[in-house]
Amino acid sequence: MWIKLRRTFEAGVKNFMRNGWLSVATVSVMVITLFVVNTQLAIIGANDLRLKDVQNRVNISVEIKPETSTSEVKDFQNEIQGYDKVSSVELIDKEQALIEFKSFTQSGSTIQSGIETLGENFLYDTLVVRTYDPSQYEDVVKKIETSVSAKYVEEINYHKYRDIIDGLSDEIKTTRKFSITLALTLSLVAILVTFNSIRITMYSHKQEIEIMKLVGASNNYVRLPFIWEGIFYGITAAFFAIPFSFLYLKYITSGDAASSVFAFSNTKFLKDFLSVYFIKHIFIIVLVQFAFGIILGVMSSLVAMRRYLKKL
Repeated sequence: MWIKLRRTFEAGVKNFMRNGWLSVATVSVMVITLFVVNTQLAIIGANDLRLKDVQNRVNISVEIKPETSTSEVKDFQNEIQGYDKVSSVELIDKEQALIEFKSFTQSGSTIQSGIETLGENFLYDTLVVRTYDPSQYEDVVKKIETSVSAKYVEEINYHKYRDIIDGLSDEIKTTRKFSITLALTLSLVAILVTFNSIRITMYSHKQEIEIMKLVGASNNYVRLPFIWEGIFYGITAAFFAIPFSFLYLKYITSGDAASSVFAFSNTKFLKDFLSVYFIKHIFIIVLVQFAFGIILGVMSSLVAMRRYLKKL
């Protein structure tokens, strides 16, 4: 068995080397396919980080009616704090809120002048509610709205944030569908190109294959050299695609090149994805890349050989 594997391996190496520019063209198409797949996966990962960042910034701001007493506000705060999904409830009184509001406006501005002319604090005491997970906000809001203490509530501002998150989620889902479709399309193109390359190799070895079949060689023995050839295409393509993809993504997230990144992504989160996820899982990513390249090559070889051997 090992002798057969060695012989078919050597035959596969010879086929790969002898094809010359045909091998270069085939590997180039597979490199482009893997490169596009890598960049699209990186953008999907960056967009997921972007969504999580927005979700983590969101909180529930419960504005309290002015006539509510301090003790009632405290009781309401303790009630919300007792909810299972709530991690913290911070009370920001209207005086503190006014100071923070003024800090965001320029001194002497129209807004500042309007506040001074008004002569009274127009803001509300506010309970800032955070949950353990952003997906739990909806349930907490419903619980607050149906509680006995809901009579103290002037307004809950979570709903406008929910619309922002839902819009961003829809955008990211659309981007993910586009990326997957593009990756699958290019993978199919790579399989077809590799398929044709191996078919050309088989036709050039037509007489050898016929002689091998006449002397009793099995179909598996005939297939193996071409399967090895497909594997070499995949390994070589992955070898070039991995550093090419990483260097390209690194380049577009640095300096002036940051403006050239795809419009539906964000360079900050793409950079975070590269520096955190990519580096942390580098070995898994490399293995998956080589496996994907090999699968493309082997699938092309098997399809080409199946159709060819049927004719013999």
